[in-house]
Amino acid sequence: MRISVLIIEDSIYSADLNVRTLKKTGLEVNHRVVASGKAMLSALHEKKWDLILSDNSMPNFEALRALKLRNSVDKSIPFIIVSEQITSEEVLAAFSSGCDGFVPKKNLPQINNLVKKLLNIP
Repeated sequence: MRISVLIIEDSIYSADLNVRTLKKTGLEVNHRVVASGKAMLSALHEKKWDLILSDNSMPNFEALRALKLRNSVDKSIPFIIVSEQITSEEVLAAFSSGCDGFVPKKNLPQINNLVKKLLNIP
């Protein structure tokens, strides 16, 4: 199955690790990496994404702002926070705003089961 993933991340290494982890499930992953609100909005208006993965610890952008942008354009796109630097309060705020999942970077392989569940992949 082919999926399109919008990755909100300022580290190309981390973004690549996300993609490689998803590919281990047999998924074909088309992706774009953005690190700002402006770039994210542009990407959201260019095409329909199957999934959004967002880091939280970027210099000028964080997951809660990314989630608000997603909500303003298309609330139906599953949104997963993939981050190490996030407080429990931020995670709770994200879930109350429509976040679909949180995976700490140190437990990245857990993302595969979550993605399969969110996208109804057997």
